[in-house]
Amino acid sequence: MIARPTLLPDPEQEWERSDALSVTRAEVEQRIGALDGALELFIGGRANTNVAIGADRVLRIYRRDPKALDIEHALLTRSWQSLRVPRVLAAGSDFLLLERVAHGPLEASREHGTAVGRALAEIHRQRFEFAGFFGSKLGVSQPLPDFVAALEGHLRELFLGASAAHRDLEEAVFQHLADKRSALIEAASQPVLLHGDFKPSNLHWAAEGRPLVLDWEFAFAGPALMDIGQLLRWSPPLAFLDAFASAYQDAGAQLPSGWRALASAFDLANLVGLLANAAPGSRRARDARDRISLTFLD
Repeated sequence: MIARPTLLPDPEQEWERSDALSVTRAEVEQRIGALDGALELFIGGRANTNVAIGADRVLRIYRRDPKALDIEHALLTRSWQSLRVPRVLAAGSDFLLLERVAHGPLEASREHGTAVGRALAEIHRQRFEFAGFFGSKLGVSQPLPDFVAALEGHLRELFLGASAAHRDLEEAVFQHLADKRSALIEAASQPVLLHGDFKPSNLHWAAEGRPLVLDWEFAFAGPALMDIGQLLRWSPPLAFLDAFASAYQDAGAQLPSGWRALASAFDLANLVGLLANAAPGSRRARDARDRISLTFLD
């Protein structure tokens, strides 16, 4: 009997799903022409609509932020060497027509950890003078010269909007960041290109033996440990992490002392965002709370 591979832990796959934004056949056809056959709407899209067209194409309609289209288009049309992205087959004012890439799941193995390390080092190779958000192209139009202060401000806003049931975490979150503040500031001093949502659900294994990286809509310029914190969020096995770290550094990227704990501290902004938007008592809320609490032990 052939043993089944161990996959990266990803409890987010078990969370309650939000309703996907709807799409009609007429909306699809007005963008790419008449079609035969069924359409398959992907679940969970809250900002964009993603619909599979047959076995080889995906239409991505940008409902919320048109700038995200330009950013993704620029990143998907780069000549990446260590990672695979879908080819852009056509583009319009509010859509991209993408190749549907054959793939399997990312495994928690040394081989896949090594490949992900090389891929993320290539993404992080582009540097910026300031952290911040991109405009319609890959230039920082909204700079965040004090990234850690901006992160703290964002967390305050999230806690203001969070359920009263989660406000008990606020003091502990800010104390944890205060304890690591000087190291976080140092880690944020060399902004790089961030994928912005570098987690297992957006990472797969392409048929040609490279990581497939999807959903670049949240890309921005910031500390490399932001992406790494998302990758580490659900505690991948040590063998995967060690292989990732070795390959990442061998490819020319740097990891500071205590990088795992710092990456988890940066990811608090994402975790609190997940918690603030979670339904009370949901699995998403429970998992996010548990992971936030574990961060304080790092």
